Amino acid sequence: MNYQELASKLLHTAERVQKHAHKLEGDTINKSAVRLAADVDRFEEILSGFLASRKSGELFLETLLRSPAAKKYVTLELLRKALRETCSKRLKSEELGGAKREFIEAVHASERAEPAVKYLKHAFAEAAYVPPAGKDKAALQHEFLQLGRLSDEDYATTIAKRTFGELRRLAGTNGIRFTDKTTKPHLIKSIRRYARRLAANLPT
Repeated sequence: MNYQELASKLLHTAERVQKHAHKLEGDTINKSAVRLAADVDRFEEILSGFLASRKSGELFLETLLRSPAAKKYVTLELLRKALRETCSKRLKSEELGGAKREFIEAVHASERAEPAVKYLKHAFAEAAYVPPAGKDKAALQHEFLQLGRLSDEDYATTIAKRTFGELRRLAGTNGIRFTDKTTKPHLIKSIRRYARRLAANLPT
């Protein structure tokens, strides 16, 4: 739907109705006008809800970037990745304060507040994650080996309990390469493949 064309069409029709209102009469046009008025009322209600939701998302994004978590975890690199992933745009600012303002303006202009908020919340959760029981490198390597010795069914059951952040740390510690675009299902398959390879080459 081209909403600019819709707006022009509605405006043109409204002007004609206003100009000839005193001439309009009869059942046919009256019934059509009643249906149109009802449709306009419904559309106005939906439009108001959409705009309120969009404004709420933009406000939440600004609040999120002023939060204590943002002070701890937001960096220029994170904002660059977030803007590229959510809006396909390049961040130009080289100073964090200016980068935050540029990020907010770019997201608002692209109407991508919701995915931007989702990306940042996920990034904050990743940054704040602490491995269970203070797992160190050796523990993660041992866990990796044990995963390689599980049956397919046991592996699926065990790995399903891991968060994406846990899987990323497990993979990273054991030399599995991945990027910000790597999905959880893909990482699960990679861990399975390399863990089984490791287990096959080591004595039980």
